[in-house]
Amino acid sequence: MTSGMSTSSSSTRLPTEIISYTIASCSEHSGNYVADNIKVDRPLDQASRWSGAQQAPSMKQWILLRLDTLAVVKSITFGKIRVHHRHPCNMKEFKLYVGLHPDHMVQVLHTSLKDDAVPESFAIPETNRAGLRFPSRFIKILPLSAHGQSFHVSIWHVSVTGIVEPSYVESVRVRYDEYRETVIARHILKHLRQRRMLMPYMSILARTRLELEHPLVTALHSSLVLQGDFPSAELVLSQMASANFARWTRLHGADADGDAPGPRGGHAMALDASRGVIYLFGGWDGRKSLDDLWAYDIGTERWKILCRSTAKEKNGPGPRSCHKMVCDSKTGCLYVLGRLGDDVGKISSSRSLSEEGRGQARTQTGDRNPNEQQGMSFCSEFYRYHTRGLDGGKWDLLSFDTATSGGPQLIFDHQMVMDSETQMIYVSGGRVVNGDWDSPKYSAFYSYNVRSSRWKLLQPISTSGPSVQSPISQRSGHSMVLDPLTHTLFIFAGQKDERYLSDMCAYDTESNTVTELFSNFSSVGGPDACFTQRAVIDPTLKEIYVFCGLSRSQQTEALTVLKADAPNWVYRYTHPNIPGTWSQILAEPLRRDIDRSKTDTESMLNYREGEYGSEWDDDIPRPRYAHQVVYDEKTGKAFLHGGNAGETKDEENEHGDSSGEVQDTGTEPQGESGGGPREPERVASSSAGDGGMEGGENRNDEEDIEHRSWTRMRELRLDDFWSMTLSRLTGPEEVVRRAVYHIRRQRFREMCEDQPPLTALRYLQTEVADVVDHSNSEEADIFRSLLPHLLVAAPLGISSPAGSDGISAHRDQGSGARGDDVEEEELEGQDWERKVSRLEDVPPKKRTRSHMIEGNDDGRAGGEVEGYGFEPTAGSCHPWSETTLRSIGPTSLSIPKMTRSGGQKRSHAVLLLDEDPLEVSSSGGDSVHDGSKTRAKPLSADRFRQRTEVFEGLLELVEADAKQPEGSLLDLVDSEGGL
Repeated sequence: MTSGMSTSSSSTRLPTEIISYTIASCSEHSGNYVADNIKVDRPLDQASRWSGAQQAPSMKQWILLRLDTLAVVKSITFGKIRVHHRHPCNMKEFKLYVGLHPDHMVQVLHTSLKDDAVPESFAIPETNRAGLRFPSRFIKILPLSAHGQSFHVSIWHVSVTGIVEPSYVESVRVRYDEYRETVIARHILKHLRQRRMLMPYMSILARTRLELEHPLVTALHSSLVLQGDFPSAELVLSQMASANFARWTRLHGADADGDAPGPRGGHAMALDASRGVIYLFGGWDGRKSLDDLWAYDIGTERWKILCRSTAKEKNGPGPRSCHKMVCDSKTGCLYVLGRLGDDVGKISSSRSLSEEGRGQARTQTGDRNPNEQQGMSFCSEFYRYHTRGLDGGKWDLLSFDTATSGGPQLIFDHQMVMDSETQMIYVSGGRVVNGDWDSPKYSAFYSYNVRSSRWKLLQPISTSGPSVQSPISQRSGHSMVLDPLTHTLFIFAGQKDERYLSDMCAYDTESNTVTELFSNFSSVGGPDACFTQRAVIDPTLKEIYVFCGLSRSQQTEALTVLKADAPNWVYRYTHPNIPGTWSQILAEPLRRDIDRSKTDTESMLNYREGEYGSEWDDDIPRPRYAHQVVYDEKTGKAFLHGGNAGETKDEENEHGDSSGEVQDTGTEPQGESGGGPREPERVASSSAGDGGMEGGENRNDEEDIEHRSWTRMRELRLDDFWSMTLSRLTGPEEVVRRAVYHIRRQRFREMCEDQPPLTALRYLQTEVADVVDHSNSEEADIFRSLLPHLLVAAPLGISSPAGSDGISAHRDQGSGARGDDVEEEELEGQDWERKVSRLEDVPPKKRTRSHMIEGNDDGRAGGEVEGYGFEPTAGSCHPWSETTLRSIGPTSLSIPKMTRSGGQKRSHAVLLLDEDPLEVSSSGGDSVHDGSKTRAKPLSADRFRQRTEVFEGLLELVEADAKQPEGSLLDLVDSEGGL
């Protein structure tokens, strides 16, 4: 997989500079206290200030600054007068606005200054509500009050800092302009669709390729509003309820010196849930193992370097990768076990080791005499790091070799979790590091009691019977998560020998019993068998989130691939020992048309040069393995960092990988990091080569040098940092039930107009009643209020010709009852009226047309009427074919005459909601509704309005990011300085 853009945040960082400015305008000043005085900092000169002529807030006062250059503003500093006593004119409360034009500015601050002589700086938000950076040319300061009552407000000095690098700022401006164009285009699309102007709506969609909403919401509108296919609408709702959507956000959070963890794979991360701090340690950067220790504060969104090299600390661990680290949330202690270090040797990573590769491996590790073997570092050290308390910042070497005290041998690609409540650590599987890479050996299942400092080999008993072999087979590169509420471990996937696994079991830590949940979850709709996938758990929601790694196109094939379209997954369970359900985590509901994540200089320059985003959309993390993920239950966010993105062109590494020059040796440590030994694998070029150990496709020296001289490919280690929030288009089952209730109510209303009363009554008694919460008095009252719809005197008639005023009296041809239906109504009228009377406490009343529609129907589309004029079909996302679109020319549009109505000239026929030509062209032929074959008839404006009102109500149950934008273009007319 290749890419033409940078993914590294460690490239050259842009400096923050003081930005010069001029005074563009200001409110009236007092005396000689002119606004230009604030440009110079003279803290001892009481005349060096701006002072308003009026007392705030009796009159609006302001100072408008015009920056000498377009900039991304980072902060503003207010200087103060240095006097022995507090100055009563010091500004207290103020607002700050920034923008590209003085008439269109955005408030970024509303705060206060302290009444002292110390200058104060305020960070200015760099991004808008959509998370997009924006440039500024103007800054407006609005003083609201002074510290002293009845004193004029004074500002002594103002300094502004930000990024002014021309290429960077220009790229920010271009993207911000594109964002604004996108926003207004989506509002236009929304407006046109609401007004049933589908032809211009479709034309804009085709030209811009924008998305107004998620395709499932589109399908809901198409089924409900345009087609009146209510069963399909309910089916779409069901799909929306079961769909999971990942909302990814790129994080940066460099410290004050601009530092953050560099590119790496096979590192370790752990979360201190009690304090909201993520710890990151070690890894493999492509050239060497690392031993730096970092902390990321979730609240402040900032990284902090705790130690550049733990090997230099007393009792500290040396460089390593493919290790594991857990955190005790009660004490804040970190526990580190396992490793692949630079001292354990390197092997070739061809799938089947050649004789030369075996010789290299033996030379580096295994083929040594006993005395030389004793010098190798195969001891399994066990470390503890104190993050707080009196011993904060110190390391403890708990064991020089855990194998000598009943624990595991030196391992890598294992799994380790901690139950803080019981103070137990569990270690599962992993490859044993013993120098023999030709015959892989896997570790067993252990526990470590923190209180007693004792290891124990666990031998779980299968719930299927004592004679049944435990389903927890030895493996590496698998996943293990803990449900602390039930003290249950979920263990699944990974690799053993030649096989990638897709099994899953649940281990009860209290009873020492294990239950096999799946022998092959791929066969029941779960993910493919994979290796180095990452998993985290939300025990409250009873959900496990799985982030896929390496897989194989076929289990029998040796070719390991990193699929570009591999989905992530969520596993839901009701009880840990009962198999749950798997479902995919889909991409964010709406594609981000503007990338908001890239901030470093080189990616900005690439964007300007037309290279930005050419190969991979960085709105979401690119496929990877050997990455790390932790989950914060408090915020409901998963945090992902780094990993190996597979082979990439050397040119890309110049931007996106700081891991060093191309390796010509064809050998490097194999492991999840991509840094250590395991059974070597050949990895597809579209993916990667860690197979659990970063290594990639290596050849013997001569062949590898020849290959690289032509392609110069190498593996790309990443340093990007992301958070993911899982969302759903709709809420839980109760939300879906209410949505279905709204749909069935609308269907019943239309059946009262289109179908025999008995048919409508049966539908009300069965289908509608089935989704009503009768214990809810409000819902029950609304349900009973539906009965009078049965007493409509006559169904809606066929559209009549235009009246004398030239305006059509819209009636729904499709809603008129057939002759035999009318006759049936007359024969059975008395019978169904009696049935209605028995269901209702009050006698049935006839309802006028205006009463049939809930809410106010004043001839306009109510509220923000939503609609989407197409439904996804096989091979196309629109119901109108390309041929249909071409066949409709400009002459197809008939424009009604402008006439007078009620003494006023009618100048806007759009409110008539006439049938669009696209609807006419797509409704040809017969259609089937409610089991009877009828001719497709036009949808009346009244019924279109009814259905869109229902659709609008349903949108309140949909996630904001999955639907059309809030607000309306009509609001611009009434806004200050509006149209």
